[in-house]
Amino acid sequence: MSNDILLAYVDEIGDRGYSKKSAEFFAMAAVIFPFSAKQKVKDCIAKIKQEFGVPLKVPLHWRKHCTAHDYRKFVIREIIKLEEVTVIYVISDKKTVPKDHVKFYNLVAASMLDRILKHSEELNKNVCVKYGHIKGFDHTTTIDYFNKRNWRSSNYNRLINAPDWIRADSSSGIQLADIYAGILGAAVITDRFGDFETLYLEKIKQQIRKSTDGKISGFGIKALSVDNNPKSFKWWPQSWC
Repeated sequence: MSNDILLAYVDEIGDRGYSKKSAEFFAMAAVIFPFSAKQKVKDCIAKIKQEFGVPLKVPLHWRKHCTAHDYRKFVIREIIKLEEVTVIYVISDKKTVPKDHVKFYNLVAASMLDRILKHSEELNKNVCVKYGHIKGFDHTTTIDYFNKRNWRSSNYNRLINAPDWIRADSSSGIQLADIYAGILGAAVITDRFGDFETLYLEKIKQQIRKSTDGKISGFGIKALSVDNNPKSFKWWPQSWC
C-alpha cells in the first residue's frame, strides 16, 4: 500500500439506548494518519500495553485499562507524540436522532465518513476507512445507507474500497481510536457526581482537525444536535474556537 494513502480508524463511545441508565450522547472518534505512520501507531500501542502489563494480543481499551488518572496521563503523553495523527469526532445528541438503533448508528457513521472524506480531499489523498466491529450488528445496512448518500458528496472517489468493520484485536488503529473515544467520553459523559472532565480532551487539541483559521467546531468536532453547534454543549472548553 502506498505511503501516500491515508488510513482512518473509527470507534464509538456512549450507547444507542434510551433507558434511564443510558448515556445522553453517542459519539464516534476517528484517527487518521498516512500509511507511512502505521508502524509508529503499532509501536505506540505496544509500548502502552507493555507499561500497563497488558498482553500484546489483548486489545487496549480506555474503559478497561485507563481507569486511573496516572494511567490516563501516561497514555496521553504517548499518543500526542504521534504528530501525523489527525482526530475527528462526531457527537450525537439522542434527542435529535431516530430511536431506531440501526438508523441511529448509520446516521452517525455516515456523518463521520463525510468528515473523513472531506479531510482526505483537502490533503488530496485517497483513504482506507475501517470501523470497529459491533457484535450482532448487520453492517451491510450501513453500507447500503452510505450508498444512498452518495449523491451528497462528490469525494466518495477518495475511498480506496468500501468501508469495512474489523475487530479491535486485529488492529492497533482501532485500539488507538478507542483511546481517543474514551478521551471524548470523559468530557461529554458526566461522572457519578455530574461533572465533566475536559482535561484529557484539551491535552490532544493539537491533533484535532481544524479549519485553516484554527476553528475546531464543525471541523474536528461535528455535532448532530438541535443547533448542530458543539460549542453549545456544557462541557465545551471556553477557550476553543
